Amino acid sequence: MNPTPFISVVIPMRNEARHIGECLDSVLAQDYPPERMEILVVDGRSDDDSRAVVEEYGRRDSRIRLLDNPRQIVPSALNTAIRAARGEIIARVDGHTTFDADYLRQGVAALERRGADNVGGPMVARGGGRIGDAVEMATSSPFGIGAYFHYGTEDRFVDTVYLGMWPRQVFARVGLFDEELVRNQDDEFNYRLRKHGGRVFLTPLMRSSYQNRQGLRSLTRQFYQYGLWKVR
Repeated sequence: MNPTPFISVVIPMRNEARHIGECLDSVLAQDYPPERMEILVVDGRSDDDSRAVVEEYGRRDSRIRLLDNPRQIVPSALNTAIRAARGEIIARVDGHTTFDADYLRQGVAALERRGADNVGGPMVARGGGRIGDAVEMATSSPFGIGAYFHYGTEDRFVDTVYLGMWPRQVFARVGLFDEELVRNQDDEFNYRLRKHGGRVFLTPLMRSSYQNRQGLRSLTRQFYQYGLWKVR
């Protein structure tokens, strides 16, 4: 790879007005060379102030572009961004997540060091209130949830990772995300990647924190959908 590869940060978004500003602030604060990155926010027809927030950020920083996602689901947002991206590396970012300043730099280093086709860090939950804090504890424990990326603390090749960073040529080799899958499209993609001989690597040096669900109803709906689409 280029010693400082150009990175396209892609952010699927729908009704994220409460969180998208904080997310963008953490991306803009990366210690990666600013001229070697772009930020593509793909909006699923939000009906809150999400678009206005992103548009205001775009007026202040020309690296930010707002794209439209009429299908309103994550895989179509990712595919829209990948097709529009100019980067040698694609880095997925979640609108509920904030990132340490060296997140992108550590991801590039891991790709080069390990020869992996996808790298990511642990999914560190951030609670809030009695229910939110309980959800944080449960989803950060191997007893509460099985996937290693929820609680892993060591470098390891794994089945799947949270978010992900890929060399662009991976998508030419494996294909894009399956737009039939409303949920679990990242699991399916990493399954397909491994079938093609690719390797997925987790490193705790890629640090971020994720705002988890703060109510039992929204948590139940989330995990019901995970289970439903896992079968498909």
